[in-house]
Amino acid sequence: MKKSRSLLFIVFFSVFLLSSVFTQNNKKTGNLRALNDGWQLFLQKTPEQTFALADSDSPADFEVSVPNEWNEQIKLSGGTSPEIYGCYRFVCKNLDSQIKYAIHMKESPGTSCAIYINRNKAAQTGNPFAMIEPGVKLNSRKYNRSNSQSVPVYTEFYPDLNGNAEIIFFVANYYYRKGGLWDTVYLGTADTLWRYNILTLVFFCIVIGSLVFTGLLNIFQFIMNKKRTEYFFLGIASLCFAVRIGTAGYCSLGILLPSLSAELKLKLELLAIWLVPVSILQLIFLIYPSDNRTVIFKFLKEKYLRYTLNAVALTLGVLSLVLPAWYTNRLVPVLQIILIIFSLYVIIFSISNLIKRKRYSLYNFLSFFTIATGGVFDIIHSSSKETIPIPTLPFFILAFVIIQVVMLAAIQNDISKKTAKASDDLSRLNDAYLRFVPKEFLHLLNKESIIKTKLGDYSNIEMTIMFSKVSIVTTTNEVSLDDDFLIFNEYLKTVSPVIKKYDGFVSKFLSGGFMALFPNSPLDAMRSALEIKDNVSKFNDSELCKNHTITPWMGVHFGKMIIGTIGEEGRLDDTVISDTVNTAARIETVCEKLGRSIIISEAVEKRAPGEKASNIQFNPLEVMYVKGKEKPLQLYEVERKKQVGSAIIEKEEGQK
Repeated sequence: MKKSRSLLFIVFFSVFLLSSVFTQNNKKTGNLRALNDGWQLFLQKTPEQTFALADSDSPADFEVSVPNEWNEQIKLSGGTSPEIYGCYRFVCKNLDSQIKYAIHMKESPGTSCAIYINRNKAAQTGNPFAMIEPGVKLNSRKYNRSNSQSVPVYTEFYPDLNGNAEIIFFVANYYYRKGGLWDTVYLGTADTLWRYNILTLVFFCIVIGSLVFTGLLNIFQFIMNKKRTEYFFLGIASLCFAVRIGTAGYCSLGILLPSLSAELKLKLELLAIWLVPVSILQLIFLIYPSDNRTVIFKFLKEKYLRYTLNAVALTLGVLSLVLPAWYTNRLVPVLQIILIIFSLYVIIFSISNLIKRKRYSLYNFLSFFTIATGGVFDIIHSSSKETIPIPTLPFFILAFVIIQVVMLAAIQNDISKKTAKASDDLSRLNDAYLRFVPKEFLHLLNKESIIKTKLGDYSNIEMTIMFSKVSIVTTTNEVSLDDDFLIFNEYLKTVSPVIKKYDGFVSKFLSGGFMALFPNSPLDAMRSALEIKDNVSKFNDSELCKNHTITPWMGVHFGKMIIGTIGEEGRLDDTVISDTVNTAARIETVCEKLGRSIIISEAVEKRAPGEKASNIQFNPLEVMYVKGKEKPLQLYEVERKKQVGSAIIEKEEGQK
């Protein structure tokens, strides 16, 4: 968004700068002027015929002002078609014969022309002479070799010794519905006019380049995210605007592509009339969906009106592309009517949204207000070049596109905020799930997230299981379930970090105990059990347990088991299924029966040979039967070796 605002500032600063430079140059030289009045029009006269008529002081067919479309003059002379040729003649007087002058037009007339200065051909666009070749019949309603061209005109000359310059435009119109000298003819010293020409070209290149960059950027955004079709439509509109500015007003595209025919230039120029309205309308209704809104009548849904307008515009637009240029330019009035309907529809809709204070409505209103303001400035420029010396409409078009880009950036920013919030909510939800389903359990299932877990996922694995319960004895006569619950919870808070410390995790919290799994080594379970036993001694001495005593019972076993998800699609739970679990539970009951805190199975003891020589002591118990087992089990009580006492005994024996 910041980049878009900076670009908008640069655009308007460039307008001010170019306008100031041109105005200063004009004030300094004082010799750049538009040749508007005093033109003679010789209809259906060749240059040679015009020379002869001028030499004989024969009157011209018409005295006209330029810019001029000769349709009215053709009607006055009894003609019916603007497809005709003729010569425009203007005589400049009181020029300095020692100074080089130039004439300039932003767009060549015609559809083709040849320029004569003092009876010498100085420039030519297209081939106007094909129309007057004897025996040649041209059918403009079919595709023929193009004799037309549309480019900016610039040519330099010296006046004659008397300071006069006779300027004649030989104009031939092959297919267009209007013919004549369409644009203003500027006269000035070569230096001044060349500077003006270059500044105009730079002006248009800046605008076109900005629009092309904006268009391609939006198209790329769409390619990266196909769901954001509003970027596609804004990109298409920006590129069409760029083509329009490159072909209309100052035909800079003709400089880049000298072989560009006037027919193709016309088809490209019209893209902005039919493709831009469709794109903008689609863009607006992607931002403000209207599937259920109605117009006037309840049965007339707004979306059907939009579809109809789009269908008509696209049909006429495609016809303007595929038909010969004679038909294309005659579709222009119809396309202009469609454009007006689109404009009214969009403006009314934008004002309605602004009144209703809908989100982003201000952006839409400003963008269309900008286009309207640009149209007013363009009218002032056309009527008075001194007031506004350069065409500013292209910059207003660029400003329109930039406002739309800023709006999309605001929309994208809101979407990003919603996405970030949704991501944060999902993260917190995932964390909440992990309070019920340990992440270690997911890792054993080879799952990265709870989202990827489904009913029936399981793993077959060997590991150690600790089954534990506690007894809480009250030293007073009063029995409080609330106190027991509180103490048990505080006990679990003490136990859980110890289990995690030794790479285990609590799989289930049970009534009065828990079940913990240790995937790596049985030693982890034994060390965890010993530390839990040590911590319970400190816990019993705390203020919380002044009237209670906790005694933990922990049975540890090793073996194969299946861990996985069970339940139904709407309600899953994690579970451990194996005889190993049942055996660990039975060993825990032996702990309670014998009053021993930690008892392990022979399977665990065999996997801890190195610990027998360290600080863990294994006390074998009598072989006993446990519930659910046909064969008796060899069990061991696990304790810490009394390292300190042994060191004292060894020291005393050494002294003796």
